Amino acid sequence: MVVLEATARFAGVSKGNMKVSKACAILLALVAVGSLVGCSTRSTKAAAVSASIRTSLDRAGLKDVSASQDRDNRVITLGGHVAADGDRSQAESIARALAGDEIVSNRIAVIPTGAESERDKRIGSDLEAALIRDRLSERVHYAVKNSVVTLTGRVDTRSQRAWAETVAAGVPNVLQVVNELRIRGQKIWRIDRNVH
Repeated sequence: MVVLEATARFAGVSKGNMKVSKACAILLALVAVGSLVGCSTRSTKAAAVSASIRTSLDRAGLKDVSASQDRDNRVITLGGHVAADGDRSQAESIARALAGDEIVSNRIAVIPTGAESERDKRIGSDLEAALIRDRLSERVHYAVKNSVVTLTGRVDTRSQRAWAETVAAGVPNVLQVVNELRIRGQKIWRIDRNVH
């Protein structure tokens, strides 16, 4: 402060102008510090790693495992299914190795080989019973593969189409419903609905 006053007197600046210069200098210093702080903070979003995880899962033969990333919350979610606990652990290890400091949520289902066809048969019989109960079995046809139900056929109204999808989604162990039902007199609509 003494240096500023001495410099101001030497330059012929009065005390009144000195207060204005001092205020400008403080303001300039605050702006500079604010800029440095703003530039030095790192983004809270995580780097995109889901594509790398997908590639590594494919290389390991884990094609039925999905990986999604919430970059804002720094969470990677694994889904899908595998045949053994070891495959589930391997998928999680791959994701953790590439995730850095992100959280890995492992929601992979273990479905032993051969159990899928039994499960699909159970889904089919349960779905058939539900369609009969709701008087939709004559118009709505279905196929079940890997716990995914595909609905085909023709119904009279949009509400019947939506109801058939709701009925199928309500059957135990159904993971997804693909609705290819046609409404009489209208073009085909296709909606995939993930149940979980």
